Amino acid sequence: MRGRRSAPPHQRAAALCQPVCQLAATAAATIARAGRRLRPADVRRKGEGDFVTSVDLACERRLRRDLARLAPDAGFLGEETEASDLDHDWLWVVDPIDGTSNFSRGLFHHAVSIALLWRGAPLLAVVHCQPEAAVYSAVAGAGTRRNGRRVHLPRGTLGDAAIVGCQWHRGQQDLAFVARLQRGGGRVRTFGCTVTQLVDVVMGRLDANVQEQGRLWDFAAAGLLVQEAGGRFTDWRGRPVFPCRNLAVGHTPTIAAGPVVHRHIVRLLRGLEARLVVSPE
Repeated sequence: MRGRRSAPPHQRAAALCQPVCQLAATAAATIARAGRRLRPADVRRKGEGDFVTSVDLACERRLRRDLARLAPDAGFLGEETEASDLDHDWLWVVDPIDGTSNFSRGLFHHAVSIALLWRGAPLLAVVHCQPEAAVYSAVAGAGTRRNGRRVHLPRGTLGDAAIVGCQWHRGQQDLAFVARLQRGGGRVRTFGCTVTQLVDVVMGRLDANVQEQGRLWDFAAAGLLVQEAGGRFTDWRGRPVFPCRNLAVGHTPTIAAGPVVHRHIVRLLRGLEARLVVSPE
Protein backbone atom coordinates (compact mmCIF):
# COMPACT_ATOMS: atom_id res chain seq x y z
CA MET A 1 0.00 0.00 0.00
CA ARG A 2 2.93 2.34 0.62
CA GLY A 3 3.84 2.11 -3.06
CA ARG A 4 0.27 2.89 -4.10
CA ARG A 5 0.16 5.98 -1.94
CA SER A 6 3.29 7.38 -3.55
CA ALA A 7 2.14 6.63 -7.11
CA PRO A 8 0.91 9.55 -9.26
CA PRO A 9 -2.87 10.05 -8.87
CA HIS A 10 -3.84 8.91 -12.38
CA GLN A 11 -1.61 5.85 -12.12
CA ARG A 12 -3.14 4.89 -8.81
CA ALA A 13 -6.67 5.33 -10.20
CA ALA A 14 -5.82 3.10 -13.17
CA ALA A 15 -4.45 0.39 -10.87
CA LEU A 16 -7.70 0.40 -8.89
CA CYS A 17 -10.00 0.17 -11.90
CA GLN A 18 -10.21 -3.59 -12.27
CA PRO A 19 -10.75 -4.44 -8.60
CA VAL A 20 -13.43 -1.75 -8.35
CA CYS A 21 -15.14 -3.15 -11.46
CA GLN A 22 -15.24 -6.52 -9.73
CA LEU A 23 -16.74 -4.98 -6.59
CA ALA A 24 -19.45 -3.24 -8.62
CA ALA A 25 -20.36 -6.43 -10.50
CA THR A 26 -20.52 -8.39 -7.25
CA ALA A 27 -22.69 -5.73 -5.64
CA ALA A 28 -25.04 -5.73 -8.64
CA ALA A 29 -25.42 -9.51 -8.49
CA THR A 30 -26.23 -9.31 -4.78
CA ILE A 31 -28.77 -6.54 -5.43
CA ALA A 32 -30.45 -8.55 -8.19
CA ARG A 33 -30.85 -11.57 -5.92
CA ALA A 34 -32.13 -9.46 -3.05
CA GLY A 35 -34.59 -7.68 -5.32
CA ARG A 36 -36.40 -10.94 -5.98
CA ARG A 37 -37.01 -11.30 -2.24
CA LEU A 38 -37.79 -7.65 -1.47
CA ARG A 39 -40.83 -7.07 0.74
CA PRO A 40 -42.77 -3.82 1.41
CA ALA A 41 -41.32 -3.84 4.94
CA ASP A 42 -37.81 -3.56 3.43
CA VAL A 43 -38.62 -0.13 1.96
CA ARG A 44 -38.44 2.98 4.15
CA ARG A 45 -39.26 6.62 3.38
CA LYS A 46 -36.31 9.03 3.90
CA GLY A 47 -38.17 12.15 2.77
CA GLU A 48 -40.86 13.26 0.35
CA GLY A 49 -40.56 10.99 -2.67
CA ASP A 50 -37.22 9.66 -1.38
CA PHE A 51 -36.86 6.03 -0.33
CA VAL A 52 -34.24 3.60 0.89
CA THR A 53 -34.32 -0.18 1.15
CA SER A 54 -32.51 -2.58 3.41
CA VAL A 55 -30.60 -3.65 0.29
CA ASP A 56 -29.23 -0.13 -0.28
CA LEU A 57 -27.95 0.01 3.27
CA ALA A 58 -26.35 -3.43 3.26
CA CYS A 59 -24.75 -2.83 -0.14
CA GLU A 60 -23.26 0.53 0.85
CA ARG A 61 -21.84 -0.87 4.09
CA ARG A 62 -20.16 -3.70 2.19
CA LEU A 63 -18.80 -1.41 -0.54
CA ARG A 64 -17.52 0.99 2.09
CA ARG A 65 -15.63 -1.81 3.81
CA ASP A 66 -14.17 -3.25 0.60
CA LEU A 67 -13.21 0.13 -0.87
CA ALA A 68 -11.46 1.06 2.38
CA ARG A 69 -9.29 -2.02 1.97
CA LEU A 70 -8.30 -0.86 -1.52
CA ALA A 71 -7.53 2.71 -0.43
CA PRO A 72 -7.35 3.11 3.36
CA ASP A 73 -6.31 6.77 3.04
CA ALA A 74 -9.46 7.80 1.13
CA GLY A 75 -12.49 9.45 2.68
CA PHE A 76 -16.00 8.25 1.97
CA LEU A 77 -19.20 9.94 0.80
CA GLY A 78 -22.23 7.74 0.21
CA GLU A 79 -25.93 8.37 -0.14
CA GLU A 80 -27.01 6.14 2.72
CA THR A 81 -24.33 6.27 5.46
CA GLU A 82 -22.48 8.99 7.32
CA ALA A 83 -19.64 10.64 5.41
CA SER A 84 -16.10 10.52 6.75
CA ASP A 85 -12.77 12.26 6.07
CA LEU A 86 -14.13 14.63 3.43
CA ASP A 87 -10.99 16.73 3.81
CA HIS A 88 -8.74 13.96 2.45
CA ASP A 89 -7.19 14.29 -1.01
CA TRP A 90 -8.75 10.98 -2.04
CA LEU A 91 -12.49 10.38 -1.67
CA TRP A 92 -14.75 7.48 -2.59
CA VAL A 93 -18.22 8.63 -3.71
CA VAL A 94 -20.79 5.82 -3.79
CA ASP A 95 -24.43 5.35 -4.62
CA PRO A 96 -25.22 1.68 -3.96
CA ILE A 97 -28.49 1.80 -5.89
CA ASP A 98 -29.17 4.87 -7.98
CA GLY A 99 -32.84 4.52 -8.85
CA THR A 100 -34.01 3.02 -5.56
CA SER A 101 -37.67 3.77 -6.30
CA ASN A 102 -37.37 1.80 -9.55
CA PHE A 103 -35.59 -1.05 -7.78
CA SER A 104 -38.21 -1.23 -5.04
CA ARG A 105 -40.97 -1.55 -7.65
CA GLY A 106 -39.22 -4.14 -9.79
CA LEU A 107 -38.29 -1.69 -12.56
CA PHE A 108 -34.89 -2.31 -14.10
CA HIS A 109 -33.51 1.23 -14.48
CA HIS A 110 -31.09 1.30 -11.57
CA ALA A 111 -27.34 1.16 -11.16
CA VAL A 112 -24.38 0.79 -8.81
CA SER A 113 -22.14 3.85 -8.96
CA ILE A 114 -18.58 4.23 -7.60
CA ALA A 115 -16.23 7.16 -8.16
CA LEU A 116 -12.80 7.93 -6.77
CA LEU A 117 -12.07 11.65 -6.51
CA TRP A 118 -8.70 13.34 -6.20
CA ARG A 119 -9.03 16.82 -4.72
CA GLY A 120 -12.62 17.06 -5.90
CA ALA A 121 -12.14 15.70 -9.44
CA PRO A 122 -13.16 12.14 -10.36
CA LEU A 123 -10.19 10.15 -11.65
CA LEU A 124 -11.91 6.76 -11.61
CA ALA A 125 -15.51 5.90 -12.43
CA VAL A 126 -17.16 2.49 -12.32
CA VAL A 127 -20.86 1.91 -12.95
CA HIS A 128 -22.90 -1.27 -13.25
CA CYS A 129 -26.12 -0.62 -15.17
CA GLN A 130 -28.86 -3.12 -14.47
CA PRO A 131 -30.93 -2.59 -17.64
CA GLU A 132 -28.12 -4.13 -19.71
CA ALA A 133 -26.07 -5.87 -16.98
CA ALA A 134 -22.96 -4.04 -18.20
CA VAL A 135 -20.00 -2.52 -16.36
CA TYR A 136 -18.83 0.91 -17.53
CA SER A 137 -15.49 2.28 -16.40
CA ALA A 138 -13.30 5.30 -17.01
CA VAL A 139 -9.96 6.58 -15.80
CA ALA A 140 -9.43 10.30 -16.37
CA GLY A 141 -7.50 10.79 -19.59
CA ALA A 142 -7.87 7.16 -20.73
CA GLY A 143 -11.38 7.02 -22.19
CA THR A 144 -14.59 5.19 -21.32
CA ARG A 145 -15.10 1.44 -21.61
CA ARG A 146 -18.14 -0.82 -21.65
CA ASN A 147 -17.31 -4.32 -20.46
CA GLY A 148 -13.67 -3.54 -21.27
CA ARG A 149 -14.23 -2.20 -24.81
CA ARG A 150 -13.66 1.47 -25.61
CA VAL A 151 -16.80 3.47 -26.44
CA HIS A 152 -17.23 6.93 -27.96
CA LEU A 153 -20.19 9.24 -27.58
CA PRO A 154 -22.06 9.69 -30.88
CA ARG A 155 -22.57 13.15 -32.35
CA GLY A 156 -26.28 13.35 -31.43
CA THR A 157 -29.02 15.62 -32.71
CA LEU A 158 -31.50 18.22 -31.44
CA GLY A 159 -34.05 18.03 -34.24
CA ASP A 160 -37.36 16.22 -34.30
CA ALA A 161 -35.49 12.91 -34.11
CA ALA A 162 -33.87 13.81 -30.79
CA ILE A 163 -34.59 12.05 -27.51
CA VAL A 164 -33.51 13.95 -24.41
CA GLY A 165 -33.45 12.59 -20.88
CA CYS A 166 -34.77 14.95 -18.20
CA GLN A 167 -35.26 14.94 -14.46
CA TRP A 168 -36.58 17.65 -12.17
CA HIS A 169 -37.23 18.29 -8.48
CA ARG A 170 -40.12 16.31 -7.06
CA GLY A 171 -43.34 18.32 -7.11
CA GLN A 172 -41.82 20.95 -9.38
CA GLN A 173 -44.56 22.77 -11.28
CA ASP A 174 -42.43 25.13 -13.35
CA LEU A 175 -40.99 22.96 -16.10
CA ALA A 176 -40.03 25.76 -18.47
CA PHE A 177 -36.77 24.02 -19.31
CA VAL A 178 -38.65 20.98 -20.59
CA ALA A 179 -40.82 23.18 -22.81
CA ARG A 180 -37.72 24.79 -24.30
CA LEU A 181 -36.14 21.44 -25.03
CA GLN A 182 -39.31 20.32 -26.82
CA ARG A 183 -39.63 23.39 -29.04
CA GLY A 184 -37.52 21.79 -31.73
CA GLY A 185 -39.66 18.66 -31.70
CA GLY A 186 -37.40 16.61 -29.45
CA ARG A 187 -38.95 13.96 -27.24
CA VAL A 188 -38.37 13.81 -23.50
CA ARG A 189 -37.74 10.68 -21.44
CA THR A 190 -37.55 10.32 -17.66
CA PHE A 191 -36.32 6.95 -16.42
CA GLY A 192 -35.85 7.82 -12.75
CA CYS A 193 -32.14 7.04 -12.62
CA THR A 194 -29.48 9.67 -13.24
CA VAL A 195 -26.72 7.11 -13.78
CA THR A 196 -28.48 5.08 -16.46
CA GLN A 197 -29.63 8.24 -18.25
CA LEU A 198 -26.06 9.54 -18.39
CA VAL A 199 -24.87 6.17 -19.65
CA ASP A 200 -27.60 6.34 -22.30
CA VAL A 201 -25.98 9.58 -23.48
CA VAL A 202 -22.59 7.83 -23.67
CA MET A 203 -24.10 5.09 -25.84
CA GLY A 204 -26.21 7.38 -28.03
CA ARG A 205 -29.53 6.08 -26.78
CA LEU A 206 -30.22 9.62 -25.57
CA ASP A 207 -28.97 12.68 -27.46
CA ALA A 208 -28.59 14.57 -24.17
CA ASN A 209 -29.56 14.50 -20.52
CA VAL A 210 -30.73 17.65 -18.75
CA GLN A 211 -31.47 17.69 -15.03
CA GLU A 212 -32.29 20.42 -12.56
CA GLN A 213 -31.43 18.10 -9.67
CA GLY A 214 -28.77 15.58 -8.74
CA ARG A 215 -26.41 15.02 -5.84
CA LEU A 216 -22.68 14.32 -6.13
CA TRP A 217 -23.15 10.57 -5.63
CA ASP A 218 -25.62 10.58 -8.54
CA PHE A 219 -23.22 11.98 -11.12
CA ALA A 220 -19.61 11.75 -9.89
CA ALA A 221 -18.98 8.49 -11.76
CA ALA A 222 -21.38 8.82 -14.69
CA GLY A 223 -20.31 12.41 -15.37
CA LEU A 224 -16.72 11.23 -15.87
CA LEU A 225 -17.99 8.48 -18.19
CA VAL A 226 -19.62 11.16 -20.36
CA GLN A 227 -16.48 13.31 -20.45
CA GLU A 228 -14.11 10.46 -21.20
CA ALA A 229 -16.39 9.25 -24.02
CA GLY A 230 -15.98 12.65 -25.70
CA GLY A 231 -19.01 14.47 -24.31
CA ARG A 232 -19.47 17.51 -22.11
CA PHE A 233 -20.81 17.48 -18.57
CA THR A 234 -21.50 20.94 -17.18
CA ASP A 235 -23.96 23.08 -15.29
CA TRP A 236 -26.70 24.93 -17.19
CA ARG A 237 -24.37 27.84 -17.97
CA GLY A 238 -21.84 25.54 -19.57
CA ARG A 239 -19.39 25.69 -16.68
CA PRO A 240 -17.55 22.47 -15.70
CA VAL A 241 -19.03 20.59 -12.76
CA PHE A 242 -15.66 19.06 -11.87
CA PRO A 243 -13.67 19.54 -9.73
CA CYS A 244 -16.25 19.80 -6.96
CA ARG A 245 -14.96 22.32 -4.45
CA ASN A 246 -17.89 22.08 -2.05
CA LEU A 247 -18.73 18.49 -1.18
CA ALA A 248 -21.64 19.61 1.00
CA VAL A 249 -23.49 21.20 -1.91
CA GLY A 250 -27.08 20.23 -2.53
CA HIS A 251 -28.58 19.63 -5.95
CA THR A 252 -26.67 20.63 -9.06
CA PRO A 253 -28.40 21.31 -12.42
CA THR A 254 -26.46 19.59 -15.21
CA ILE A 255 -26.27 19.04 -18.96
CA ALA A 256 -24.65 15.99 -20.56
CA ALA A 257 -24.29 15.82 -24.34
CA GLY A 258 -21.89 15.79 -27.25
CA PRO A 259 -20.17 19.14 -27.90
CA VAL A 260 -22.51 20.36 -30.66
CA VAL A 261 -25.75 19.39 -28.93
CA HIS A 262 -24.40 20.75 -25.65
CA ARG A 263 -23.84 24.20 -27.14
CA HIS A 264 -27.41 24.28 -28.46
CA ILE A 265 -28.87 23.27 -25.09
CA VAL A 266 -26.88 25.90 -23.19
CA ARG A 267 -28.35 28.52 -25.56
CA LEU A 268 -31.86 27.09 -25.18
CA LEU A 269 -31.69 27.27 -21.39
CA ARG A 270 -30.20 30.75 -21.22
CA GLY A 271 -31.99 32.82 -18.62
CA LEU A 272 -33.35 29.84 -16.68
CA GLU A 273 -30.22 28.90 -14.72
CA ALA A 274 -30.62 31.74 -12.19
CA ARG A 275 -33.67 29.95 -10.75
CA LEU A 276 -31.55 26.94 -9.91
CA VAL A 277 -28.90 28.34 -7.63
CA VAL A 278 -26.93 25.44 -6.19
CA SER A 279 -27.47 25.50 -2.44
CA PRO A 280 -26.95 23.20 0.54
CA GLU A 281 -29.90 21.11 1.65
